[in-house]
Parts: sequence; structure tokens; C-alpha cells
Amino acid sequence: MNVALILLIIVPLGTAIIIPLLDIFYKELRKYLIVFSTFLEFVILSYIVINNFNEITKGSIFLTYNLGGWLPPVGINLTFDMLSLYFAALISTAVLFSVIYSIGYIGHHEGKYYVLLFLMWAAMQGIILTSDIFNFYVFLELVLITSASLIAFKRNREGTEAAIKYMFYGIIGGLFIFIGIILIYFNLGTLNFAEISKNFRTLPMNNQLFISVFFLIGLFIKLGIFPFHFWVAKAQSAAPSPISALLSGVVEKIYIYAFLRLFWNVFNINILNETGLNQIIIYAALLSSIVGHILALYEDDLKRMLAYSTIGHLGIIVAVVTLNTKFAIMAGLLHVLSHMVMKISLFTSAGFILQFTPSHKLKDSRGVAHENITVFSGFIIAAAGMMGLPPMIGFFSKLFIVRSFIDSSFYLGASVVVLGSIFSFIYYSRYIKYGFKKISLGSPEEFRLILSVLYRERVVKDIALVFVIAVVLSGIFYKSIFGPLEGVFRVLENPSLYIDLILGG
Repeated sequence: MNVALILLIIVPLGTAIIIPLLDIFYKELRKYLIVFSTFLEFVILSYIVINNFNEITKGSIFLTYNLGGWLPPVGINLTFDMLSLYFAALISTAVLFSVIYSIGYIGHHEGKYYVLLFLMWAAMQGIILTSDIFNFYVFLELVLITSASLIAFKRNREGTEAAIKYMFYGIIGGLFIFIGIILIYFNLGTLNFAEISKNFRTLPMNNQLFISVFFLIGLFIKLGIFPFHFWVAKAQSAAPSPISALLSGVVEKIYIYAFLRLFWNVFNINILNETGLNQIIIYAALLSSIVGHILALYEDDLKRMLAYSTIGHLGIIVAVVTLNTKFAIMAGLLHVLSHMVMKISLFTSAGFILQFTPSHKLKDSRGVAHENITVFSGFIIAAAGMMGLPPMIGFFSKLFIVRSFIDSSFYLGASVVVLGSIFSFIYYSRYIKYGFKKISLGSPEEFRLILSVLYRERVVKDIALVFVIAVVLSGIFYKSIFGPLEGVFRVLENPSLYIDLILGG
């Protein structure tokens, strides 16, 4: 068994448990524990990659860990394949730098913040690794609870209202998923992914459809797909900037993983094609993309604008992967990476930039570029990627998405992607233009008295620039990502192999 798999969950979970004890006995050690645990998690994942490098290059990695030594389907087991690896690598890398960013943004004096952050990290790893649908649900709800608490972390009215709204929609989404799980257990008598996958198609078509719809609604609510998008902007604008970055760039990708794992490996994508649900998903997702970009176009709050933009991009990811062709799935997965690095770059840059403004409003952003031209230039580079301009990764992922829609003769989808890029150019250019406007801000000392001061500005600035560099480098070397994406596609196209590997141990 591969003990490293359980360690991916235990390390952040254990860190969250130890932090309050350190705060009682020796608070000064907390900062060292946070840094040590963050890098240890990354080292464990690196060990898995290095130790299984040959299998990874062939796209055939499959690791398993049986909790308590009980074999599936009786016991609960963790599994790790190319789909798990892809999302675990993205999430661990993003959280690694987000924790360092948080040290500069939040400081070391807020132990509760790091407890919640590491709990959320453990829950996301649990979602990726578990092959039991009930534990899958438990981890989903743990992500909801911890992220809602982090949204309200500033303890102000705006954050509290946003967290309550986020919790309300998240609980409703979770309720739909939970009902779907009950229906699965009632019909099949199992909670194991492989057992469900093996027997799901034996159910009457109406039962398959009913269960699938419950899971789709639950996931769409958690993704913020139109018409369930009402919580997105409020939550991501009210949260501290590192949490806004994680919500938009990382947590939403967990639900993309859930969509792929459930409907490709567990329920079988054919249920969507045979019932016409695939067309409903594609059109709903494209409509969500248009709505997201239009709302961003009319928004004058920077963080809300970034949040609405996220709705637009998640819509095209869901739509393109639902086409279910090899190139479309790979294009969608490439855009998962693309959107993650670009949106985290934008939110981390915005976290630094907004310290120079009395509010998030467009009118208060005048002249902000002159306060730190380096970080503002980074914001421009990431925004250019969101617009789909070369050589950023956003250009290539959008290009492949457009090609996927055209190859499937779905010209409306290609048009929505192009239209979204035009809208992105307009609303990002508007903010950039305001940033370069010349105004008198008074003396720096006088102006900084009204700021939300980031007393570790260098850390915040450096991490923001790291993500900007990632936007550029991932664009230049985008072809190197195709190898892992080939392996991920093989996992998704062959659910029977997934079943055999889990049950075969």
C-alpha cells in the first residue's frame, strides 16, 4: 500500500490540529510549523511523482491505500491516477504559494486563519483521493465550511453576509448531492466508486437520469453556474485576497474534478449523451459564460469583476469537456491550469494593488499604477492572458477550446469564447486605463494612513510576481503539458479500467 497517499491528507489535517496547541504553549513555533508543513506536503507529492515517474510518463500510474487494511468494496480506500495527479499537483502548488502569500498578507498572529486554511487543503486532497462517494461528500462539505469561515475572516458585515450566502447555496448544493448518494445506496447498496460504476448502467434509465440530475444540480450550484451564480461575486470580493485567489483559482477547480470523476468514471458519460443532458449542460454552461462576462463588464468593483470573470471561464470549461472528444477534454483541462494561474495572479496582484486605494471601486483606482509599476505590470500580463492574448497560456487554452467547438460543429460555443475574450479586453482595459491616470494622492505618509496596510509588502509582491511568471512560462512551454493531459484523457475514456484497478487493489 502507498502510505504517501494518506499522508497527503494527514499532514495538512494534523497541522490544523497542532496549531491551536502551539498557540497555547509556544506561539512562536507556529510560523515554523506552517512553513514546514506546507513544504512537507509538496515534498510528499514530489516523492510520489519521482517514485512513479516511468508510470506517469506512460500515463498509467495507479496507486491505492486501503484504510485499516480492508479491501474494497468492503473497506474505504484512497486511489491515485493521472486525473488525481493533475489536480493534486495544481492544487498543492497553488496552495503552497498562497500560504506564503498569506504570511505576508495576514501575518502570523491569526492562528485561526491557518487552522481553517490547512483544513480546507486537507479536504481538497481528500476529494481528489477518495474512491468512496460518501467520504467524497464529507470532504466537499468540509471545503464548504472552512471556506465560508475564511470568507467571514475579516469579521465585518460584508464578510459575514457573504459567508452566510455562500453557506446557504453550498448547503443546498450539498443537499442535492446527498440525496443523490442516498438514491445510489438505496438502488445499488454500495458507496464504492468502482462498485457504483460497475452496476450503475444496470439501473432503469429513469433512475439513472434522476440520480444524474441531482448530482448535476448540486455541482452546478457549487460551481456557481447560471442561474446559481448569485453567491460568487459577494463571496470572492468579501474574502481576504489570498482566499479570493483560492476560491476562484483552486476551490472551483475541485468541483470541475468532481464533475469529471463522477460523470466519466463513476456514472459513465453515456448517460448524459443518451438522455440529452449533455446538450442542456453545454447550453447552460455557455449561457453562464455570457452572463458572467456581461456582469463583469458592468461591474465597477475590482474583486467583484474578477469573480464574475470566473463565472465566464468556468462556463466554457464545463461546456467544452462535455463535448467529450479527446481534444475538447484536453483543451478544457489545459484551461483549468490556465485559469488557475491567471486568476490567482490577478487576485494576488490585486491584493497588493488595493492597499493603495481606499476602496475596491474603479473610481478609487486612479493612478494606482504609479504606486508600484512592477506589480501593476504583472496585473496587466495576467489580464492579457485572460483576454486570450499570446504568448500567455490563456491564448493557447482558448485557441484549443475554440478549435474543439469548431471540430464538433458547435459554432455557437466558439462564438461565446471569442465574445468572452472581447468583453474581457473591454473590462480589463478599463481598469488598466484608470490605473495609469495621473492624480494627486497627497504625500505617501499621509495617504498610507487610510490604507489596509500589508506590513510584509515584499512577500506579497514577490508571490504575486511568481504567479505572473507562471502565466508567461506556462504559455511558452504549454506543449509540455500535453503528455500528462493524454494520460488524464485515458483515465476518463476508460472507466472499466478504473473499476478493475480499484477492485483489483
